[in-house]
Amino acid sequence: MLTLSFSISELSAQSLEIGLLLAPKQRQIYEDVFAQFTEETNIELTLVPRDDADYKQMLPKWLAADVNGPDVLYWQSAQRLFSLVERYQLPTLNHLWDKLNLDQAFGHLKPSISVRDDIFAIPFSYYHWGMYYKKPVIERYGGAPHSWQGLLELCEKMRADGLAPIGLGTEERWPVAAWFDYLNLRLNGMTFHHQLLAGDIDFADSRVRQVFEHWKQLLDQRCFNNNRNRNSWEDIASRLYREQVGITLMGNFIAHKWPKQARAEMGFAPFPSVGEFNDFEVAPTEVFILNPHSEKRQQAELFLAFVARADTQSLLNIQLGYLPPHADAVTSDEPLTLAGQQLLRGAQGVTQYFDRNTQPAFEQRALSILVNFVEHGDIDSTLTLLERARQETLLP
Repeated sequence: MLTLSFSISELSAQSLEIGLLLAPKQRQIYEDVFAQFTEETNIELTLVPRDDADYKQMLPKWLAADVNGPDVLYWQSAQRLFSLVERYQLPTLNHLWDKLNLDQAFGHLKPSISVRDDIFAIPFSYYHWGMYYKKPVIERYGGAPHSWQGLLELCEKMRADGLAPIGLGTEERWPVAAWFDYLNLRLNGMTFHHQLLAGDIDFADSRVRQVFEHWKQLLDQRCFNNNRNRNSWEDIASRLYREQVGITLMGNFIAHKWPKQARAEMGFAPFPSVGEFNDFEVAPTEVFILNPHSEKRQQAELFLAFVARADTQSLLNIQLGYLPPHADAVTSDEPLTLAGQQLLRGAQGVTQYFDRNTQPAFEQRALSILVNFVEHGDIDSTLTLLERARQETLLP
């Protein structure tokens, strides 16, 4: 039963708009799950769906009240959320968080949705990253690598057989950032990672050089496929299944690129241990926030309470193929999804993907620099360019 500081009967026969960034096939899933909210409260919901580009264009207009916007808005946690908090004075959700005792459900994600101990969003979905492979292929080489040395040895064996060991597509640029994220997390930890991407640490720091020295070991050993800049991440997903590459680092959305009956042949493993910080994982988290201009705050909070429930998150994420962040939620029984649940529940901490942990201006320049690094492997020039980008985009 949904109960806050007001009764449902006081709010019934009213309506609420929900802004969503989604793919066309996802709309029916949201409508079916959210129908339960209307059944429980008699509050009609209207979805305002947009694709990625259109949503990101409209969100600032909705938050600035240039355009009459939805009452509740989809967004993404960490830096992307924090920038909205400062710019648009988002309403806090502290009272809702405390009333529903959400520390127990989402305590592991609290740093990515709070600013100075104030809560500004409700997490409703996330997904894991790691190493994907085709089981018959990887089993020929003794299984997925658990250590950095194991990954290097696997690359050597696969390359000797004429198989491209690691699939990487840089046509869209962003997949290359996963390698930076994980190497920096494993070697330097999550606090350092966040400080670096926030602009608080110089890229000339020896700890950053360490990241690229490890990465260069893979380049020197020719671990990645050729023609990376002519491959998309979807091309790599296809090549992995067709046994043209051995392993790839990607988010669990890759599973949707394989036929459902073929997924049983695919395996998942955490990114290998590298340094002393091996229990931090990347898990981009989707959240809902309140539109500061909404005149239906009570209805909106009632909807957020519904979305925060374990049963709602279970139903929604099983159908989406993602993971429910609520600690008591139920996960899909698909092996790749269950592997992700086990990984994230055992993590010391989770962080967002590269683009969600930094400013867009730095991200755009950094991605090009990282793509070029995997082509030429020049550490000195890469660090120089990254530091210049930091100074010009992240410093006051």
